[in-house]
Amino acid sequence: MDSLHQNRLTVMLLSRLRTTFATALAALALPLFVSAQNATTTLVGRVTDGFTGLPLAGTRVVVAGSAEAFTNRFGEYTVTGVPEGSQPVAFSYVGYRGIEQRVAIQAGRANRLDVQFGGEEDTVNLDEFVIEGSLVGTARAINQQRAAATLANIVASDEIGRFPDQNAAEALQRIPGVSLYRDQGEGRYIVLRGLNFEYTSVRVNGGSFAGADLGERATALDVVPADALASIEVTKVPTPDMDGEGLGGQVNIKTKSAFDYDGRAAGLTAQAQYSELSDKFSSKFNGFYSTRFGEGDRWGLLLAPTWQVRDFGSHNVETGGAWVSPEDNGTPFYVAEALEFRDYVIERERYGITAALETRPDDATSLYLRGGYSRFTDTESRHLTIFDFTEGTLDEASVTATSATHDALRRYGRRLRVREKDQEVLSLVAGGERSVGGWKLDGQLGFTEGKERRPDELTARFRRNTRDAVVRYDITDTYRVDVAQLAGASFFEPSSYAFQRVDLANESGKETSFDAGMNARYDFGDARRSYVKTGLAFRAKEKESEGEVFELGSAPAGFSFASLADSAGSYPFLRVPRISTDAFTRAYYDNPSGFTGERVFEDSEFDDFEISEDVFAAYLMGGSTFGRLNVIGGLRIERTSFDTTGNELDLVDEIATPISASQDYTNVLPGIYLRYDANEKLVFRASWSSSLARPGFSYAAIRSNVNRDDLEITRGNPALDPLEATSFDASVEYYLSSLGVVSASVFHKQIDNFSYEFTADEPVLIGGEEYELTTFANGSDGSITGLELAYQQELRFLPAPFDGLGFMANVTFLDSEAKYPTRVGEDVPFIGQSDYTGNVGLTYDKGRFFARLAMNFRSERLREDEPIGGSMVEDLYVDDFAQLDLTMRYEFNRDLEFFAEFVNLTDEPFRVFLKSDNGQGARLGQWEEYGRSVNFGLRWKL
Repeated sequence: MDSLHQNRLTVMLLSRLRTTFATALAALALPLFVSAQNATTTLVGRVTDGFTGLPLAGTRVVVAGSAEAFTNRFGEYTVTGVPEGSQPVAFSYVGYRGIEQRVAIQAGRANRLDVQFGGEEDTVNLDEFVIEGSLVGTARAINQQRAAATLANIVASDEIGRFPDQNAAEALQRIPGVSLYRDQGEGRYIVLRGLNFEYTSVRVNGGSFAGADLGERATALDVVPADALASIEVTKVPTPDMDGEGLGGQVNIKTKSAFDYDGRAAGLTAQAQYSELSDKFSSKFNGFYSTRFGEGDRWGLLLAPTWQVRDFGSHNVETGGAWVSPEDNGTPFYVAEALEFRDYVIERERYGITAALETRPDDATSLYLRGGYSRFTDTESRHLTIFDFTEGTLDEASVTATSATHDALRRYGRRLRVREKDQEVLSLVAGGERSVGGWKLDGQLGFTEGKERRPDELTARFRRNTRDAVVRYDITDTYRVDVAQLAGASFFEPSSYAFQRVDLANESGKETSFDAGMNARYDFGDARRSYVKTGLAFRAKEKESEGEVFELGSAPAGFSFASLADSAGSYPFLRVPRISTDAFTRAYYDNPSGFTGERVFEDSEFDDFEISEDVFAAYLMGGSTFGRLNVIGGLRIERTSFDTTGNELDLVDEIATPISASQDYTNVLPGIYLRYDANEKLVFRASWSSSLARPGFSYAAIRSNVNRDDLEITRGNPALDPLEATSFDASVEYYLSSLGVVSASVFHKQIDNFSYEFTADEPVLIGGEEYELTTFANGSDGSITGLELAYQQELRFLPAPFDGLGFMANVTFLDSEAKYPTRVGEDVPFIGQSDYTGNVGLTYDKGRFFARLAMNFRSERLREDEPIGGSMVEDLYVDDFAQLDLTMRYEFNRDLEFFAEFVNLTDEPFRVFLKSDNGQGARLGQWEEYGRSVNFGLRWKL
């Protein structure tokens, strides 16, 4: 982007912000003025755990049997409208026996009462049960879930470190209704309640999160280390005071705070990692330092760095979904069009730091500045052997359901792609809260920038030209592949391969997000605990993508497969010599001018685009309690302004003409939310709500490719409407005294305006000629229904030594159907939706020893990163998946422990298949294995 364009954007943004904040301040200044004139009697305080010193979020506080509140993440609470005089105050926290104290309430002021559950000298027991060690994280998550106004799940920091999860995405996979899209066996995107990862809204510390992925709206979380987090919240039923985007719900990543601890705290973890498949060791280090200072310890500073290098790889064989149909090959069976054998060698480096500077100048005010930086570098070598059977003649007599022979195969392909993907995310959030009387005001400014660079992606291409090869493939059990050469020159010999070309690509992209919000809540202090809340929000998002691609058909003398040949490595299939990564990159960078060719116009220009998306939101909501029933209702309005620039390409004359487009639209999102507390342990919830998902950037970016030779046009559609969802949810949760919960929830979502790719029936006339148009459109709709069941409990009632056991299990059943105009008469399941997903875990925690065996599983689904096919036989399905992990640790004392983590014990592969309509059964799409890995190390804390 040139500097003049950047200046225009800056001026425009500042102008919009001035208008936004003038309106916001006018709306919120009046409550602050009124509150200063009308002080309300309140009770404030903090609840902590005496054994660990940690704040107890989600503690229920009830004054005089009526006024009620729950503690926040810092264990702090504020109860408004409390009666004057000596009043009983009851504190309840799942896993502990309740506490009741009396306090003298003075009218017209903020009264204070701090309490502590347990302690080394006075541990509060429940049937000989003590919350300590790993159980602290379980207790904090369960109690925060109980306190939530709507259905939500929490992963506390204590629990994040108790599973062998490497990043923020993997830390969520144990939650009901959450599944992962994995890249190279590692979790990357969140699939929430069966809805594609593109529709999951991700925020950091309440502010918007800028994704680093090139050209896409989806937010990859593998860039965020799990160790840097305080908690991750999954809200499945957002209320009007939350962002309206997120069809399945919202993910909020909270980084650590100095006020999570009393006084000074520190921790350090040193870890070694071993990958069975690559037979390599790597390392990981992370830690944090937190301190409180100033008068009354009202200032806090926290730093939490993390660093990891992971060497691993994968083995792959695939068809890519390319099969020739019986109608086109003259036999009763589908025949594989190509086979590709891929060997990946990967080094993945991940590091970052989070920091927080906060102050609490008084009990009613808090100010904070929180920031984080994460960098993720993925260096990958992909060794590829290709059999393109379209280069030969099919022996029709040889074809069976699992095999085929091809005669006169003209060539084989050998390639090496060397790629570095460098992603970084910077986030800054500043804000504050102020409570005055019955009013609570808060505001926040946030900035996030995500960038991705793929510098000098190089692909060396060689091919063996022959005319007499006879090759046969056998694919049994869908995924077992064998290739045999029956005649002709061998494809094993490197010297028989000729240089084809070197591909060079440079791609980069950036997404920035600036957001601001202000909220005001007034608690009336009546017996019904009524309140009203309103607020304004503004978000400005920018997305840029650009690339340059070259085909270098000339290489220096001596650049050949034979000069670059290396051993086959550990690849188990088709063990043929491969191209050496070091020799190839050294040959290129020692003499780059020796590689000449031409720029690929289409690939260099089509993906160059810019998008600007501004969202202004306002909401009004309120709540009241009628006996045991709490009712919340509200309305959110979001106004979106969308602008995009790109290129219209003429492939014949190789001319790129800048084009632009814009549109504005408004979404109204009402909601009603009910919560019924039958007692302290039994909670019922029900809701009717609305949400949206804006179109994917790659669909909505304005760009057009005009191919005058083939009379074809490919075009983006900036006029796409957002997806809209209406959701019905109901749930019941029963919280067990022995630190557990049993829950069930059902939901139904009706979703309109799915976007899809299609070829228009009517041609486009240009210069008197008819062009076939391929573009994107709204028009499809669908629904998804789900049932989530979960059970978690510490089995302390069992006799010793079995009283150290704990058990968790959850399963989500889903059923969906979507109607696409391109698939008339069919009900297609949602892309990425499994019929069932779930987790099972068994723990043993006694004395200084802890172990957890956990399985994560899901059934088959349409592949998330691929569009649906033109028919059922072209759809790509990911097969059933079940991964088993084991975590163990031993505490030498309260400060030091040894741990070991065994990941993917069953060596579960990634499997993709296609269905058939001729009785042939499942057909190979892809099979990829990652092997087992082991992590072990020491964890110290102050």
